Amino acid sequence: MENKTKMAASLLVAFAAGAAHAQVRPAYSYPGESGRGAVNIAGTPLYITPYVGLGIGRDDNVLLQPNNERSSTYWVLSPGFMIDARTSNVVFLAKYQASIGRYAQSDDDNYVDHAARTQFDFAFDRRNFLRVGLDWVRGHDPRGSTDRAISNRPDIYRLTSPNVTYAFGAPGARGRVEVYAAEADRRYLNNRAITQFSDREVLEYGGVLYIRAAPKTYVLAEVRQSEIAYRLPNASNGEERRFFGGVSWEATAATTGTIKAGRLERESDIGVEDSATSWEASVSWAPRTYSKFDFATARTTTESTGLGRFILSSIAGVTWTHAWNSYLSTGVDFRYQKDQYQGFPRTDETRTLGLKAGYKFRRWLTLGAEFSHSSRDSNLPSSDYDKNLYLLTATASM
Repeated sequence: MENKTKMAASLLVAFAAGAAHAQVRPAYSYPGESGRGAVNIAGTPLYITPYVGLGIGRDDNVLLQPNNERSSTYWVLSPGFMIDARTSNVVFLAKYQASIGRYAQSDDDNYVDHAARTQFDFAFDRRNFLRVGLDWVRGHDPRGSTDRAISNRPDIYRLTSPNVTYAFGAPGARGRVEVYAAEADRRYLNNRAITQFSDREVLEYGGVLYIRAAPKTYVLAEVRQSEIAYRLPNASNGEERRFFGGVSWEATAATTGTIKAGRLERESDIGVEDSATSWEASVSWAPRTYSKFDFATARTTTESTGLGRFILSSIAGVTWTHAWNSYLSTGVDFRYQKDQYQGFPRTDETRTLGLKAGYKFRRWLTLGAEFSHSSRDSNLPSSDYDKNLYLLTATASM
């Protein structure tokens, strides 16, 4: 149950920090035992773990403005649950998380978000694995977080993403192959005069070849294709290709990680072509069993929300988590992101520092405190901002 409590706490951290680290597509792994301190559902193979998180704090720049900042006390309630069931060769996992945010001095920014994930893993034999999943999100873009005009309420969207991964090759085999596909359908539900231009479907598919170079180290080659289709007629659609080579290791001197580097090529249906160096890397280093560093970096693309064809983002970050004893833990998080607008003369640099501490008050209850500072410097002064978030948290789980 400690893992479930930590997960609830991490979700609150995500709200405080405002952004996650660079994402790296990981190698496929069959789900391990998730821990069954949960409640069995009526004698079935299903086990459920409910949890809830509560955060109360202050945001000193709700709308991310360069001046005349609006500050507000706010609270976030995050109830959720996890369900798992497994047989000898099938694993079913389901997760649901709600996030209810309220701003005392800025109630136009209140929100209710939902996120759900279901996933089936099939092990046909020791070499053949299949994962089929579906992600569903009803979320929002906070006011001021995009290049769209600020409306009276946050922009609410629905995102549906079915996905599938097939992996051939036993763990530790000399060679492994993975192929994957996912579709992300994003539709905005309000403020349609400006959000209709961001409705889109993105189909992504690709494959990775792993060749073992040492007992727990693989070299890899990956090809990935993305097809971007906007919903409005006469919108500029496009496609993006990535070619990576790299290395992935499972455990070497207390580290695990994946490093990829290669090329990104993008073209639109109006004949504009772009290319750039691209990379993805994620490395974890645990010098002690109670202390861990997570490093992540990537160069990736983000769809435009009003300016330019798209945004080329270079991201780097590090997180240090440390358990001082069985009750007290701390975390330090730093993130840097450089956004270069393609087809528009704008470059942003954003830095975020996060600090947190948690105290396990009871087996089922953890109390904590968090602070996050974000600063964006842009060559367009109207896009600069500084933001501080202060948060007291409580997370509970069975």
